[in-house]
Amino acid sequence: MITNFTLFTKCLLLIIFIANTWAVAQVSMGKYNSHYNQNFDALPVANTDIWKSGAYYLPGWTVQRTVADSLIEANTGSGNTGGLFSYGSAASKDRALGSISSLKKGEFAYGLLLVNNTEATIQALDVSYIGEQWRISNSTAGEHRITFWYAISGDRTSFNLSPASDKGWTQVPNLTFSSPFFYTTGKALDGNAAANRRYVSQTISVNIPAGHFIMLRWKDSDELEADHGLAIDDVSLTWRVEANTVSTPLPVELIKFIAKVADREVVLQWQTAMEEGNDYFVIERSVDGRHFEGIGMEKGNGTTTQRSKYAYTDENPLTGTSYYRLKQVDEDGSYSYSPVISIMRQRAREDVVVFPTTTSDTIHIECETGTELKQASVFDVMGKKVFEVSLPVLKQKHLLNVASLGSSMYVLVLQDANGRTFTRRIRKI
Repeated sequence: MITNFTLFTKCLLLIIFIANTWAVAQVSMGKYNSHYNQNFDALPVANTDIWKSGAYYLPGWTVQRTVADSLIEANTGSGNTGGLFSYGSAASKDRALGSISSLKKGEFAYGLLLVNNTEATIQALDVSYIGEQWRISNSTAGEHRITFWYAISGDRTSFNLSPASDKGWTQVPNLTFSSPFFYTTGKALDGNAAANRRYVSQTISVNIPAGHFIMLRWKDSDELEADHGLAIDDVSLTWRVEANTVSTPLPVELIKFIAKVADREVVLQWQTAMEEGNDYFVIERSVDGRHFEGIGMEKGNGTTTQRSKYAYTDENPLTGTSYYRLKQVDEDGSYSYSPVISIMRQRAREDVVVFPTTTSDTIHIECETGTELKQASVFDVMGKKVFEVSLPVLKQKHLLNVASLGSSMYVLVLQDANGRTFTRRIRKI
């Protein structure tokens, strides 16, 4: 016989269980806490763990797969099979959330669920993260990517996180992470090395009423050829109830902010006379002086009365006039902007010049002294290698005969004696 007390106890336990599950399954966007960070260092350091599709492993974080599986595996980039991974160096506590999509293991979407508890409508969301590449699959795989999407709803159960459908989701192209390396020999990479990671940021104009939910989605689709090992790390969010904020003086005393052209790079330098609660700087760049994107980050010095010097190198600067500014972020998540500076950069001589890029028979390849090409490969639009030839390394000029190729667009990949690759698009007519 079930007594009223027993029934009451069971109902109470069920309510507590549901409440606790909901608390774990979402991140509160609070009235007084306007910032959120996730570094994924709580992911497994070794072996495997259980992360079922649709379950929440970290507060607010869930994953959806198109093929049934329940594992997340610690990986250094050495594994080439599909799956959900906790990427990082061996035994290191510095982890990143990543995956390799495949036919057998399916496609992946990582979701972050948040709820607006500010008692006002959130109108702007600053999103940034580090994209990392931990593995190159093989030399026939092109540029692969993790795309970013978001959706807003008053019902937390209405989000369809599945990577198989984009219905109801809004994509933010500027928050796409593209693999830094492709069309080159398959191997493991150190995703924490500067060459293998990219800082991605964007401010999103949103409309999240009080009490409503927003889910952020990073999608790793199964792309052409075997997929590279890609991951996300150091996710950072700031929310505001006003869409536009007026730039205010930095809470640090900035006494210098300049830009210099150095060969093929732009070097930014700045100094502060004092700092108070300075967490970090985001370096932002613009082509028109109005719409900025984050290209890098430098750690601040917290609170100090000493002069501090900083420098950042834009390794892939724009040609022509570029605009730069600093976004200074406090330890409490608040931020403000520096004045905008500009610099003119002329087009630099390239290590490798390919011409003409539209041809019916031959292509000329010229390289600067010190660059010794050893191989030329041509890939079709499906990523299949259709042509390959060895080049004499001591020559600075080469002639490539592509008359045998069909009329189409192709990707020419040149490799030098040091393993560097140079990619150019060509059109055969």
